[in-house]
Parts: sequence; C-alpha cells; structure tokens
Amino acid sequence: MIALREEITQFFDIEVFYFMPIRDILVLSTDRGLKCFKRVDYSIETLLFIHGGKEHLVSRGFIDIDRFNLSKEGLPYVMLGDEIYVLTDWIDARECELENPIELKAATEKLAMMHEASIGYTNVPEGARVRDDLGKLLTKFEKRCNEFLRMRKMAEKKKSMFDYEYLFTYSYYFDLAKEALEKLKNSNYLKLCDEAREKRGFIHRDYSYHNILYTHDGDVYIIDFDYLTYDLRIVDLTSFMQKVLKRIHWDIKTGESILNWYSNVSPLNKDELELVYIILLFPYRYWKTCNRYYNGKKSWSEKAFTNKLHEVIAEKEFHYDFIRWLEKLI
Repeated sequence: MIALREEITQFFDIEVFYFMPIRDILVLSTDRGLKCFKRVDYSIETLLFIHGGKEHLVSRGFIDIDRFNLSKEGLPYVMLGDEIYVLTDWIDARECELENPIELKAATEKLAMMHEASIGYTNVPEGARVRDDLGKLLTKFEKRCNEFLRMRKMAEKKKSMFDYEYLFTYSYYFDLAKEALEKLKNSNYLKLCDEAREKRGFIHRDYSYHNILYTHDGDVYIIDFDYLTYDLRIVDLTSFMQKVLKRIHWDIKTGESILNWYSNVSPLNKDELELVYIILLFPYRYWKTCNRYYNGKKSWSEKAFTNKLHEVIAEKEFHYDFIRWLEKLI
C-alpha cells in the first residue's frame, strides 16, 4: 500500500495522504483534494480518443465531467506494470434518481447540452484510435434479425424451459424487428449520418443511472465516457429512454416529457423523431435477453434467464401502446 501511494505521487504532481478502495476505484486523499484512481480496460489509443473528446467538451464550456488529470509527463494516464490507470477529481455527488421527475429533467437536459458541446470534435489527439459508429445501425438491425432465426433453430434442438418460452413468443418480436429494419431502410437514416459526419459530434453511449451524478446543489455531472464514439445523438437518447421507461411500464407521459425536455435544449427534427420511433420499435430488450442466453456466457441460471424473459414479455402491452403513441407523433 505504501509502495502504491509512492508510485502515484511519483507519477502525478500531488501528495497522497491515504486512500480507500470503493468498488473498482481507489479514492485518494491528497494535498489537492479527493481524487479517483482507476484502472481502464481499453488501449492507450482508445483512451487518447476519449481524452480528446473530454477536452473538447471542456473547451466548449461543458465542464461537468470526470476530466482526466494529467501526469507529470503531460499524459492522461499512467502505466503500472502492464495496466493503464487514470486519475480524476472526486465528484461529491450521488447517482441520479431518474424516477424523480426533477432529476430526470435535469439529466435529460444535460444529455442535450453534452451533445451540443460535442459538435466539432476534429482535433483528435495524435495516435488516438477513432471510434465511428455512424451508418452501422442498418447492419446491426440486419444481424439481429438473422439471429432471431438462428436462435429459433437452437431452441428447437434444446427444448429447455427457456427454449419453450422463446419458441412460444419469438414470432411477435421477430415481426417487430423486421418492421423496424424495413422502416430504417426507408427512413432518412443515412442522410442523418451524412449530416452528422460534417458536424463531428459524438455520443456517450452508456448514459445510464450509474454514469449520471446529481449534486446537492442540483447540478448533473456525466462520468465514464468509456464508450465515446461518433454517432447520431438519437442513439444516446433512445438508449436513455429505454433504460428509464422499462422501469415505469413505458409511461407515455414520461416519454413525451423526455422528448420535450431534450428538444427545448437541442431541437429534434422530423427525421430524428422518426428514428426515435424506429429504434424504440425494435424489441431490443427481448433480443438482448435471448441473445445472452443462446450466444453469451451463461452467468445466470436457467431459472434466472427464464424469469428475465418473463419480465421482458410482461412489458409487451405497455411497449405496444407507447410505440403506437410515438407513431402518431411523427
């Protein structure tokens, strides 16, 4: 422990008094306030791209993020053995409670502000590995539609409780997936991607409870930009909406509020609203649960997977009502 403290002091222009492990980070008490010291699982090249994105946000006046502290060598990381570590300031806040309308509004508006500030990220650091997911949604939808059929073949061979549930329910969700794919093909998705390439704005891609911090003053901080990539802002927005709405039976009023709060900060055009509808039409939660069962590492028991599938299926009518409302909106 003493050796680690000395190493951190050696790499950064700080004096470490003591530290405490919390989850996957070390909280450091230093002569420059509390800090977070964390190991990252991606490459230095990817880290440089993320660092460049964060610095771009700061340069545009968006400072409520977990900005990397630079080492004595001017780098946003240090190496301890073969592992990469980063240092950030400690943010005195808690996870945002998105069930609270006040905090949900603040988090939605903050996402819109972050997207606005991200525009113009062209000064990518030398040596960075650029992430760009623009235009890839069509391929993702096509691949997932094919996986529905492949998973059906697997279910027909195995015949577990989960298999029976999948065979009994998959046709409805497969039809939704195909409908979403066809609508995506006929939408202005590629046009939106071309426009986004010119703007060079990025997204967070993991904007969820644990990455949205709420301070006692009512400020919102965004942390952990580990999946930062060039892509349409609608990808962030719909992912956020899914995470919120699945917990409240796809409540239409809440969904409408999120869209309005976001648009009040950064207006959505007609093509973007159509894309919101198409992405939310795709039965992502059903596909994800089944894909994890058939193609992923089975970290859950058979019963746990089946219960999860039942949970997703229970949302069916709520999701249907929400989608039909959204369809009328566009």
